[in-house]
Amino acid sequence: MSLVKSAAFAATAALCTGLLPSATAQQASDYVTTHALVAVGTTASTESGPVPATTHAVAAPSADRPLTGRWLDLATFSHSQRYRNQYGDDGYHYFENGQQRSLIAGKLKLDPAGHYAIGFRASSGRTFNWAYADYAGRGFTTSINDPNHEIDYTDPALDPVVAESFKNDPKGIAMVRGFQSAGWQFYLRELYLSANPIKPVTIQFGSFGFERGLSTEITTFDDDGYLTGERLRVSDPKHLYFDQVTLTSAYFGFLNTPNIFARGSGFTKSNYRQVAVKKQLSPRVGVSGEYNWISNNARTSTTRQAIVVDVHESKIVDKIRLEAYEMLTRVTLQGNDERRRGGFALVGEKQFGRLGGDFGFASIDRNYGLYSGSSYAQEVGFSLNGDNYNTGIRIFSHASYKLTPIVTAFGFYTRITGENIVNLNTQGLNA
Repeated sequence: MSLVKSAAFAATAALCTGLLPSATAQQASDYVTTHALVAVGTTASTESGPVPATTHAVAAPSADRPLTGRWLDLATFSHSQRYRNQYGDDGYHYFENGQQRSLIAGKLKLDPAGHYAIGFRASSGRTFNWAYADYAGRGFTTSINDPNHEIDYTDPALDPVVAESFKNDPKGIAMVRGFQSAGWQFYLRELYLSANPIKPVTIQFGSFGFERGLSTEITTFDDDGYLTGERLRVSDPKHLYFDQVTLTSAYFGFLNTPNIFARGSGFTKSNYRQVAVKKQLSPRVGVSGEYNWISNNARTSTTRQAIVVDVHESKIVDKIRLEAYEMLTRVTLQGNDERRRGGFALVGEKQFGRLGGDFGFASIDRNYGLYSGSSYAQEVGFSLNGDNYNTGIRIFSHASYKLTPIVTAFGFYTRITGENIVNLNTQGLNA
């Protein structure tokens, strides 16, 4: 057995010692930078929802590739700037500031074909669901710690359930108040070993993002979020019907600790299980689904589904996406008893040359914050889906314009239209 084959065999064997192989990030190339005033980089990358790409990467002839191409597959290398203005419930003004995001993602190939590789994703941002960080103006940290503006959550007249969670969940209060949104820190969020020993099977171990299928961060978890564990992907539609079947066993947590080197204990425990499938039914219709179980102070079981339909002949939209989730369990968390709920998002996508965007309607229940394991965080509207969506019944829209092959301008707007619940994002504007 050659040295290369021996190394490949050893890497595969090492990965197989995990409970279930690893959870990679959703393909870094799937990220499309949204909500930025100007984004500069090799690809557009997303922080909150689908924005149609304006170009498609084409592999360069091997003679034209840089020398680093043998070792480095760089999917994203970008820097973004944005202005953000966001109001919470009762008109409370959480943001009016400038934010920046730096992002690099890709893989280091251990063999010429890339069957064995080390994947990585590094970015700015200091929490699970924020890669953007404040550098000018009034930010989130300043707002929630301002005694002159903070809502008195201890007042039962405001909301008895919120007051009860305030009394019973001191760790959740500390987590929310310890939430940092400013600075130029740059963290390695994802680092994982990926092995593709035979064509249909990919095994991964380390820290990676969420498997979303055709769903987005509106009904799953923020694009900047991370897991620590192992994942197995099998792509064998001939025998399994589905184009892809994914099994994940990982640890879900460390919400204020994006640095992988500060959350190494996540490798020794597991509180997240997921089974996910994806199928292209026809050239026009694709579907995906998942079941996941999370034990993070509360135990939740959730199913998610998505369907994407190509309707470009309509000339109104190119694609329609419907995604939904159902929380199957009744949850008791720090004294709060929460019933089973669900939600959905309906999105239309359109591209006009260099100009692209989407518009949609979403309904995300206020219980979505239960995944944080904190009743206080849930009751004050701190959810772990895309931070530009949060919870509530809302409309939203993105727009993007490719100024040059490497510079893109973006905009985003959202507003709650339904019930007035406690929410950090009743109305938001990014430009």
